Amino acid sequence: MDARAILDHQFLVAAYVATWTIQLAYLLRLALKWRAEKRAAKTHENRSR
Repeated sequence: MDARAILDHQFLVAAYVATWTIQLAYLLRLALKWRAEKRAAKTHENRSR
């Protein structure tokens, strides 16, 4: 492989890693938000009794 092909491959790998990192971070954010909403609903349910 020549230097350009290696560099192109490294940029491709970096792009995939960045994309997956962003997607996983977003899923984590959604999971944490869902957990907070679930806790808030439970707290609200307990206060209304």
